[in-house]
Amino acid sequence: MLSLQEQEAFVNFCNQQGVKPLLIELSRGAHTQQPMISEITHLPSLEEALKLANHYSNELQKEGFEVTRLKIEVPATKASFFAASGTHFKRYFEWHGKVNYTRVDDLLALCTTYEVHLSRNALKNEADTRFVTLREYGNYETFIHRRNQVISALIEGAWNLRKQQSEYCVYDSNVFLDNGWLTV
Repeated sequence: MLSLQEQEAFVNFCNQQGVKPLLIELSRGAHTQQPMISEITHLPSLEEALKLANHYSNELQKEGFEVTRLKIEVPATKASFFAASGTHFKRYFEWHGKVNYTRVDDLLALCTTYEVHLSRNALKNEADTRFVTLREYGNYETFIHRRNQVISALIEGAWNLRKQQSEYCVYDSNVFLDNGWLTV
């Protein structure tokens, strides 16, 4: 867990680097607090993206931060471009939906039914907001089907779906950080 002083130093680092700071708090699991940096960029290859991720990792370590994971995602619609890439990493799709955190027991029941999970960005002052996350290791069609089921259930349950994003994870150096939160 980052202290308030460490959180401030992390945010300052991200601002200096021109990247977005995130402090993800998972609803459960072995590692419930995960500081992350986020940058949307357009690079010609996974190798270039890994170079950039390693650059940020090295800079964070110089500032005294421990880096436990590198994760690279692309829009879910671009997954087919990475299907043939040789890697031992088991790639996956993710969908994140930002919802109002109301009727908590009902929302938790929905999460259990659809095998999705809750988190929040602790750096934002949004106690009434959570992210619903779906992870799918199957194909794109299975992902879209499951995503649409979750979206329909949220809408039918009158949760305000404020924002959503579908991604394909092409590299994750430590998926086991999600143990206990997601089934990995």
